[in-house]
Amino acid sequence: MNDVKLKDLYMGLPDGEVEARDKRFQELFFDPNNKYNEIINSNEKFLIIGSKGTGKTYLSKYIVEQSPSKQTCIIVDPKNFWICKLINIDEQELTNDYISVLCKWFLLYEIANSLLNKHRWLKHLPRCKLNKLRKFMLEYNDDTFYKIVSLSTTNNQEITGNLSHGISHSDKLQTSNFQHSAGIKTSDGVSYESTRKRFFDLIDYFEQLVFDCFQINDHLLIILDDLDELKKEAGEQSENIIYNLITAAKKYNFYFNSRAKSLKIIMLLRSDILNKMQGNHPNLNKIKTSCSIDLYWLLDSTHDKWDHPLISMIFHKIRASCEPYKNRSNKELFEILFPESIDKKNPLDFLLDHSLGRPRDIVTFLNCAKKEFPERTCFSATVLKETRKIYATDFYNEMLNQASFYKSSAYSTQCLKLIAGIKRPSFSYSDIQTLYEENRTSYSEIDNLDDALHFLYELGAIGNAWKSKKGKHRTCWYYKIDAIDEVDLSQNFTIHYGLRKKFSL
Repeated sequence: MNDVKLKDLYMGLPDGEVEARDKRFQELFFDPNNKYNEIINSNEKFLIIGSKGTGKTYLSKYIVEQSPSKQTCIIVDPKNFWICKLINIDEQELTNDYISVLCKWFLLYEIANSLLNKHRWLKHLPRCKLNKLRKFMLEYNDDTFYKIVSLSTTNNQEITGNLSHGISHSDKLQTSNFQHSAGIKTSDGVSYESTRKRFFDLIDYFEQLVFDCFQINDHLLIILDDLDELKKEAGEQSENIIYNLITAAKKYNFYFNSRAKSLKIIMLLRSDILNKMQGNHPNLNKIKTSCSIDLYWLLDSTHDKWDHPLISMIFHKIRASCEPYKNRSNKELFEILFPESIDKKNPLDFLLDHSLGRPRDIVTFLNCAKKEFPERTCFSATVLKETRKIYATDFYNEMLNQASFYKSSAYSTQCLKLIAGIKRPSFSYSDIQTLYEENRTSYSEIDNLDDALHFLYELGAIGNAWKSKKGKHRTCWYYKIDAIDEVDLSQNFTIHYGLRKKFSL
């Protein structure tokens, strides 16, 4: 008889960063396709890509956990992307060259800061290169060095001023004091003076200084996490910043590796964002192919449902944390914990249908079941079916969060409201068009219905549905690797299972 209750099972947490704090983290970590070895043992690989919730942060925490004691590890949190704060997006038109140099400066700053923290005594020796680096950092470490130094109207009336290094906000700005200042005029009659030219002049010197200071016995790992968070600070410039960070990281990784120096910059990025960026930055496809690892969990590599990577991940964590199940095989655990089909559907397919193929979805669903039915000993058909109602709200909120990189919250909410208003799981284009036209005032954020459907398809909220020639029901979902890139407006649509209970379907 099985006496282990659901409340006694540990199946992971939706937030990989939080789970990484668990003292059992190394035992709990699961890597079915050896992505850790692929990123660490390859000099070319430095991009970890995957959909939101596929384990990018989780893998980066494991990389840090496994790093040698001699290696310095730095994880750059989105809050520390000071690169956005220096751009003054509303104050001037930014060129790609400016953003490129600023991204290089950002990475060089992280490398230089690490070197100076490590060599606390050497950096004070007069003839040491680190001393030159220390002095350079002291002189040009002020945020205002990068910013606009003067704003004035065409009639020379001063408006505001983000003053350059060494000048207080109360001092009256004299243009003649800034040998490297540059003037910019805009169509609205406002002219800017900035230290941009001086900034460009110094980047090559800063770069060479960092190169010279980094020695064979220096070991540094820099991880840039949650690059999609740049959208909140940098707005439409976020894609340019991400692209230039990627190209700068590629350059520095190659430079140090080719000289047998131990520096690696790893970047974490959502695959949907990277794919979108390729339209404006064609070279990204080469970088993606040669320099990235992709965390994709829906590869059809096994015929046995209990050996699917997502189920194997759950069982791995259960074995690592539950003594009675420690020596149980995947097949045995599947038969114990998932003993029943759900409306003629096997439990694995049921869980995958309610997910976007990500660990976060499966973990969230099963933890919801555990919370609602703590005394049960298995995930029966009743348990799984009843859990859908609670899980649907989490799934809906996660989808809105994912959409925030592309669209406003109001637009995303109205798009989801639109398909909820159809009141059935599947619908045709004419069905949704009629609903939209008859209720235009309720969907004021949606200017174009076709665009809204394309957006919902890319979000995973809807898929295409049809019958094959043999009469079998077929579906196509954007998040699957074999899916078409564009929604087919001539086909019927189906609403994702994860949303249906949220929409009372």
